[in-house]
Amino acid sequence: MANYNVQITNGSGSQIMQSGNYSVGVVASGYEANTLSPTSYTVTGSAGTGNFTVSACGVLTIVFNETGAAGGAPITSGSVVMTDSTGQIEYGSPVSVNANGEAVFNNVPFDAENPYHLYFKQLASDGNHAPYPEVFDVGMGLENQTEYVLNEPICEQNFTLTDENYGFPVADAILSFVGE
Repeated sequence: MANYNVQITNGSGSQIMQSGNYSVGVVASGYEANTLSPTSYTVTGSAGTGNFTVSACGVLTIVFNETGAAGGAPITSGSVVMTDSTGQIEYGSPVSVNANGEAVFNNVPFDAENPYHLYFKQLASDGNHAPYPEVFDVGMGLENQTEYVLNEPICEQNFTLTDENYGFPVADAILSFVGE
C-alpha cells in the first residue's frame, strides 16, 4: 500500500488515495503531534472526508491596561474572544479578564520563523475603561507570549443646557458630540 503526505493549507487539503487502512500523523509547527485525533483513517472505493483535530501548545496572555504597555494600571474585569481578521467569526468561547487585567489563552499555535497571526476582539471592559475598539492582531512567535492592549479610562460627564437669554433649563434637547 502507498504512503501519502497531504499538504494542508488554511485547514484543508485533498489527495487521491488507494483503498485501505492508514495510520495518520501530523507535522505542524506550534502544535503537539501526539494530540492528533483520530490517528487512523480508512479509504473505501468511494470519495470520503476525514476530519482531524490537533492541539497547539502555546500560551498567550493579553494584558488590558491604561497604557497598552508593561506597568500600566490594569482593568479589573471584561472579556475577549479570538476571531477572524474582520471580527465577524468567533473562534472558541470568550475568555474573562481577571483582576490583574489578564486574559489567558491556552493551547494557541505559535511559530518562531513564521508567527501565526491570531485576531482578537474585546467584548467588554470594566465600568471605568473603554474596551479596545478594533479587532487586534497578535503575531504569535513564542510559546509563551504576553501582549498589552490599551483600555482608556472613562468617566461620567454631566452637562447642563440653559436658555442663553433667560437662564432657565431647556426642557427637552439632545447634545451631540462628534470626536475629532
